[in-house]
Amino acid sequence: MANYFITSMEDPMPSAIEIAQAKRVKLFNANGQTAKIVETEYNNAHAYAQRNLGTEGKVINLYQYFQNLNYQDDPVIDRVIINQITQMSGYELRNNAAYKDNKLRLKIGFLYNRLYSIDYYDRYGFLDRTDYYDQGCLSFTDFYEDKGRLVLTQYYNDNGKPIILMHYRGGEGNSPILTLIQLYYRDVWHNFDSATAFRAYFFDELAQNDLKAVFFADRSERTLYEFQQMKQIIPRYLIFHSSVTVNGQRNGRLFGMYECISDMLNQGSLNGLISSTNQEADDVANIFKTNHSYAIPVTYASGNIKPVSFANRSPYNLIAVARLSEEKRLDHIIRAVIKLKPKYPQLNLTFYGYEQSTTDKVTGPSLHNLVIQNHAQNYIHFAGFQNNLDNVYNNAWLEILTSKYEGFAMALLEAQEHGCPAVAYNINYGPKEIITDNYTGKLVQAGNEAQLVQTLNALLSHPAILADYSKNAYSVVRKYSFSNVANAWHNFELRENLVN
Repeated sequence: MANYFITSMEDPMPSAIEIAQAKRVKLFNANGQTAKIVETEYNNAHAYAQRNLGTEGKVINLYQYFQNLNYQDDPVIDRVIINQITQMSGYELRNNAAYKDNKLRLKIGFLYNRLYSIDYYDRYGFLDRTDYYDQGCLSFTDFYEDKGRLVLTQYYNDNGKPIILMHYRGGEGNSPILTLIQLYYRDVWHNFDSATAFRAYFFDELAQNDLKAVFFADRSERTLYEFQQMKQIIPRYLIFHSSVTVNGQRNGRLFGMYECISDMLNQGSLNGLISSTNQEADDVANIFKTNHSYAIPVTYASGNIKPVSFANRSPYNLIAVARLSEEKRLDHIIRAVIKLKPKYPQLNLTFYGYEQSTTDKVTGPSLHNLVIQNHAQNYIHFAGFQNNLDNVYNNAWLEILTSKYEGFAMALLEAQEHGCPAVAYNINYGPKEIITDNYTGKLVQAGNEAQLVQTLNALLSHPAILADYSKNAYSVVRKYSFSNVANAWHNFELRENLVN
């Protein structure tokens, strides 16, 4: 049996979903099963991302699958390409640009110290096209019309032949709208009216070439509609990484992307649903009226964390690990720390996580402004995303989580396995299953800022309690051990008749 975990793409600064996928691949491989990560978006940082996540040789990318490029690891080839282009055209190369008669004709871009792009300008200064390179190979080209709007993107195979064409037309605000995709594959041109149809065809190709394939969707927005359009009949499952309802409650309004799930289960284009906690699995079973709802933790504890004495942690050092987005309610933490600072002069708070998302460009600046308005820059800090938080967890007195909802709260498990006590709003889903209240941390009424301040004050004024919580946390996370999570997956496979 081969397992395929589907996402948009791996990033050098990965999200919790991609981190969970990488760990899941290791778990399946350790149990003798084939497991691959499937990317549906073009990834120009694949080499760097895979090195960071340890997934080299474990990733299938839609575009790479059809392009079949012969990547060149030696960056010397990049300079050869640049010299060939400039010399053949008679251009004068200055730094990362080329000129003819003192007019800009080429602009050269680099990414991760490799040749990434070359912009081509005509004699009137119009941008005509941009060639994009991937590990020493010409990968695709964007073509522009005279108003600078994208009209065509074409992807090449290793012989330089265009094999994927994406056609665009002008939309509202003169923005390009994808109207047609053409794929040259197996000596035939295939036409697709949408990216969804293109991805569905790709999924069918994977399934057709692997009769024992099982698909797991980690990104519902890149898979659910595609699953419905697939022609191959294989087991398909959706893994939830957050709440399925807007308010995180069983009787709440479904997120729009999940409204098709009941029909998909009835039609057989979806075989089952996987949540990270028992509570969400029960709620999901009730919401979608299915007996195929399972609870499997999205990750597992490392098992090799060396305990740190609480006395060696930085006093009054608080952390929050989350992207700066509205649903995380990080302003609650900021206001709480500001109120407590006069009583605890050593108090310090640091946020670790993405500063800005593509869907929320307001919350990050708003949080920074809140800190500035309260003159708290000296003790409230934003550290951004970091790949490794071991030292952060090992030095913290407390981690705080104030989200409106979660799917599991991986950061809580990471903190607890490092012996870092936690204070969290008692939300759906995750905190109550990870934190043992009054033993490894404290659960606070969801959204109650006054109780959050009271709880933090009580713990900060009694470091001995925090020391006990720290010691207890190391042992409690054993229920999320590698072997226990592996057993949960095996039990799921048995119930779904995926293995004997």
